[in-house]
Amino acid sequence: MKIAFLGPAPPFLGGISQFASHLADEFCAAGHEICFFNFKQQYPALLFPAGAQEDESQPKHLSQRVLTPYLPQTWNKTVKAIKAWQPDLIIISWWVPFFAPAFGYIIRRIKNCRKLILAHNIVPHEQWPLARNLLRYVFTPADDVLLLSKACLKDLKAWLPNKVIRKAILGFHPIYSVSQGEISKTNILPRLLFFGLIKEYKGLDTLLKAMPIIRLAIPQIRLQIAGSVYGDQSIYSKQIEDLGLSDIIDTDFRYISAEEVSGYFRAAEVCILPYKSATQSGVTATAYSYDTPVIASNVGGLSEYIEDGVTGLLVPPNDPEALAAAVIRFYDDKLLSPMQEAIRNYKKTCTWTDLAKLILKR
Repeated sequence: MKIAFLGPAPPFLGGISQFASHLADEFCAAGHEICFFNFKQQYPALLFPAGAQEDESQPKHLSQRVLTPYLPQTWNKTVKAIKAWQPDLIIISWWVPFFAPAFGYIIRRIKNCRKLILAHNIVPHEQWPLARNLLRYVFTPADDVLLLSKACLKDLKAWLPNKVIRKAILGFHPIYSVSQGEISKTNILPRLLFFGLIKEYKGLDTLLKAMPIIRLAIPQIRLQIAGSVYGDQSIYSKQIEDLGLSDIIDTDFRYISAEEVSGYFRAAEVCILPYKSATQSGVTATAYSYDTPVIASNVGGLSEYIEDGVTGLLVPPNDPEALAAAVIRFYDDKLLSPMQEAIRNYKKTCTWTDLAKLILKR
């Protein structure tokens, strides 16, 4: 089968690109032919204040960089390129209404192949004018909509009409495979990790407010923050300074390359996701791939991937005291080893092979 992807792929950064690349690897391993119809440029710099959008990585699969979503003159070129390749299936990566005009235009002009939207979320984290109308424009002409959490399915039912809801396929976010066997932790002092692109809804400010409480209970605690800031990083630097936390927090406010990810997760006992809203998180999948438990807010679809007290801990959002109590419990009750064992068992149930089979089964 010839399977096309529309959306970001390497060298573009971020979880959406990474997800598509891993899924393509699985299809390729099963003997299918893959082609990415990738972006020439993804966002204008004004709309992406987090810095670089690309790195120097090279795509492992055939990739045609034809689309700049905010330049309509590239839309027809993309349609022609897809038609010329003649795919049997095209998978459209969806996560934000910014891409709706381009994606909707392209999908409506692709005939004679199955069109599947891979929806990482339905409701955008930021406010978008006409978001519901933009969703309908993209989702209506699709044949199927793959959702990665029950929370996404709930949002789909709330935001879109029945003719779209009937196209839904409930999937999951597979765990990234990075190694075999047990993964040892390399840290000397107890260390927390906050990882990934930093946006306001991800709740880093809540974690910082919790740190003085955690510090009183665990004087040797350290926090590593690793990820580029979408906006002004001085907001967090000032909060760290005002709370007197500079001596226990290490900040790496930049994009973390794939080669560097391992070091951060191996050096931390637990990953903290104090999100204020969420559907699911690729950071959870990354953490589990390194046998790292997760303490997260009980919002959106996060609870679908974190079994409270087994693979991690769940806390109310926007509650520094509850977050601090969960971190203290994690260390006081010595939960690292039993949670790592539970995560190893969980990983066997969420594979890329299973997701690929689910997509092709429809």
